[in-house]
Amino acid sequence: MKNGSKLTEGSPFKTLLIFSLPMILSVTLQQFYNICDSLIAGSMISDNALSAVSASYPITVVYLAIAVGFGVGANIITARLIGQKSFSSAKESIYTSLITIALISVFVSALGLILLKPILFILNVDGQSYYSDAFTYLLFYTLGLLFLFLYNVVTSLFQSMGNSRIPLYLLIFSTVLNLILDIIFVKAGYGIKGISIATFISQAIASIISFIILIIYVKKTYKDESKLFNKRILRNILSVAIPSIIQGSIISIGGVLVQSLINSYGSDVTAGYGAAYKIVYVIVNIYTVMSNAISTFTSTNAGAKKYDRIKKGFYSGLLICFILTLITTLVFMIIPKQLLGIFGNDDTSEEVVKVGVKFIYCVAPFYIFLCIKIPCDGVLKGSRDMRSFMIATFVDLVLRVGLAYILGNLLPKEYQITGIFLSWPIGWAVGMSISLIAYRLGRWKKLIGYENLTLGVENN
Repeated sequence: MKNGSKLTEGSPFKTLLIFSLPMILSVTLQQFYNICDSLIAGSMISDNALSAVSASYPITVVYLAIAVGFGVGANIITARLIGQKSFSSAKESIYTSLITIALISVFVSALGLILLKPILFILNVDGQSYYSDAFTYLLFYTLGLLFLFLYNVVTSLFQSMGNSRIPLYLLIFSTVLNLILDIIFVKAGYGIKGISIATFISQAIASIISFIILIIYVKKTYKDESKLFNKRILRNILSVAIPSIIQGSIISIGGVLVQSLINSYGSDVTAGYGAAYKIVYVIVNIYTVMSNAISTFTSTNAGAKKYDRIKKGFYSGLLICFILTLITTLVFMIIPKQLLGIFGNDDTSEEVVKVGVKFIYCVAPFYIFLCIKIPCDGVLKGSRDMRSFMIATFVDLVLRVGLAYILGNLLPKEYQITGIFLSWPIGWAVGMSISLIAYRLGRWKKLIGYENLTLGVENN
């Protein structure tokens, strides 16, 4: 039995849950990389160091969006080929993806290094007391993009084969290593530079080991002869990856613009927002992972022509997201100060905590919008209905960024920060509505040959 068949058999709920849990743990640990950096910076160095990491975060999210976006394309196409039992082509898809992402990472890293100072200027960091620390942190992060990109695509390829556990084990090792190295380098007096080097080393080790294991795993699992590079398969991957990269990058660039606005309010607001943003984004990224898990489930079952399982997978994903939403909303609303406390020390100002709590209170009650949107997006991406998916995401972004600037400038000064924060749930609500409408209209069914069902009626 090839690994992709795990997603085409058994209870859709149980299958999706077992498949997605390692992915959820994996992305949570990956988020913990940056959280560790912020935690060590805030508790062992200074508020300025925390501000430097926080101000840099939206740029790191842009880089991650490129890696994840390409990974989505590699995942969906490889999963579809495995579902069709075209194992030789699936193997070619894996090799083609690895070669391509290595080339992309070199280009993006070079561009990022050239534009490093202009990026910090756009972020409104130029002239701030933490500019030097932010420059150092982003410099090392950009130098390590090859490892970041490669690791994320390797993870996506393992997931396309129905195996989400191997990347998790490697990430656990890498995350623990990162935390240990952070503490060692900071105690040795290297400050923010030590945190940057620790992240670089741990990501490099995880990336190299995961790459080697993937190659061994693929050769052992798929013994069919294959080419190292296939232009036709690359075109198919890019047809999904490019919209995903654009979508993710647009959202991340929106985050940069909002961060620039936030940075203009001073270091306390930057630090408070940055700490809360990381906490909130841990959950947002878990939703994104659920979307990708549903995409893989959809693509694999579409390839196997098991169309009934796609809708069952949708409802199973909706239930999993609802459980996640209920738990996280309650936790965030009950203990926001305790969550923010992990980033600070005895010298952390009250204003930092106050800003962080306000952001959590403005955003956490509205996770329900993402709970509904994410399963819809998963089916749309998995069936390659990228047009509908991108429209929903783009409208969400435009509203969120536009309202942040409007409310942040038009409201009385004491309400401006609250107005900026409330732009998030408003954007989510509109994006959810569009995604849900797109799912119900059913263009995705035509794209995978699933046209014989009446909308909303299960074909048993």
